[in-house]
Amino acid sequence: MVGGACRRNISRFLFCFRFKRENQSQTEVIVPTVRLNGTDLFYLSVGQGTPCLVMHGGLGLDHTYLHPWLDPLGDIFHLIYYDHRGNGRSGLPPFETLTLEQFAADANALCSHLGFDRVVVLGHSVGGFIAVTFALHYPERISHLILMDTAPAFNYIEQIMANAQRKGATEGMMAALQAPNPADDEAFKQMLFTLMPLYFKKFDAALAGRLMANTVVSAFAAASNDVFMPTYNVVSQLGQIQTPALILAGRDDFICPPSQAEIMHQGVPHSEVVVFEHSGHFLHAEEPDAFFSAVKSWFARVACLRPKPQDRTTSRTATLESK
Repeated sequence: MVGGACRRNISRFLFCFRFKRENQSQTEVIVPTVRLNGTDLFYLSVGQGTPCLVMHGGLGLDHTYLHPWLDPLGDIFHLIYYDHRGNGRSGLPPFETLTLEQFAADANALCSHLGFDRVVVLGHSVGGFIAVTFALHYPERISHLILMDTAPAFNYIEQIMANAQRKGATEGMMAALQAPNPADDEAFKQMLFTLMPLYFKKFDAALAGRLMANTVVSAFAAASNDVFMPTYNVVSQLGQIQTPALILAGRDDFICPPSQAEIMHQGVPHSEVVVFEHSGHFLHAEEPDAFFSAVKSWFARVACLRPKPQDRTTSRTATLESK
């Protein structure tokens, strides 16, 4: 049995990274931070099409592990990458304001600032927790929901530890999963590097280095995971989400395994779930072609869908084998 302290420590590691920009086809517009709800939010815009808020995970990281990886979606989405309060390039408000409800309220305020009545919301890892919270609190704002490598609760710590051991975690990795909060940003970064191999189906140190290149880490923000993660559980509320939803999972994701994606699929009425056979926690980087194909084909089918509450005909499950 893994105790509460271990549960709080592991919650810090729902994270991702970014690589340096190489070939970018979409036009990128970097804008100043905007002051909303008493803090500054950094965001940038890529692409044209249906507005799409991109919610990063961590916490304690920023949008840069998703940008520019997701930029090819700019031909169907107007992507709004942003850093949550206390994370990345956004402001540092009082620690007690770093809550799921406040993160969702900030996203709603950002929509208002940008003039968006309704948006697609894409959330990765802990960003998925924020995306679901947003969907539950602001259902009128959300047209479609994309959940990547995430979970509806954080009550399966024993499974995470067993998955880590199955993947060959070293003693140092197992110790890092259970260690106290890092005292500063540099210590937090070193801890992430120690654990990084666990997050991939097949670890590539060069790829991981590119992913991390521009990340602004924050031990301050990471500490907020210890507050809300141990009690996070929205399983009983998933049926309230009436928007079309796409749920994506990597077969070898040790921290948000496909079993959690299936729970979400069973709970969200108008959902589809896709499992990527050759990915861990970063399926958008590990199997990009399959990822883009899955998102674009799904959105083409459901872009105009407004399902009735009792209609579950869009629910299906798929497994992708990328070459």
